[in-house]
Amino acid sequence: MDVIDMYAFQKGMTLIEILIAVVIVGILSAIAVPAYTSHIEKSRRIEAQTGLIELHLWAEQYYTENTTYPSSTDLSAGNPQCTSCSLSDEYTFSINNSGTGTQRFILKAVVKTTGLQKGDPCKSLTIDASGAKKGSPSSAECW
Repeated sequence: MDVIDMYAFQKGMTLIEILIAVVIVGILSAIAVPAYTSHIEKSRRIEAQTGLIELHLWAEQYYTENTTYPSSTDLSAGNPQCTSCSLSDEYTFSINNSGTGTQRFILKAVVKTTGLQKGDPCKSLTIDASGAKKGSPSSAECW
């Protein structure tokens, strides 16, 4: 039997071929998983930003109806129908209404340390009565 006939009977894959396939899958997943995680964190952050903007509008509407800005108890009582504030597992939303001028109220969304968002570099997002947006560590990265 010559060499050509010997390879004609070979069926299946060798161990080296399987190891090469495993290494390729490992490299691809090492690139894809962090990119996917970063994308999901950014989408949750955008949802929190949307929630803050919606709460900002609610606070102005609340003032129009009650001649006073809402407090944290109003926010936690579920008075606003904030459809974008569905991130209660990832963010804590709060309002501080003790300021004056552009600081009449400040809405804040802070990342919870126990949620899936805990790895996000933007730990807090704020928006004040004038609509000025701030983020920690910086507004440019977070908003």
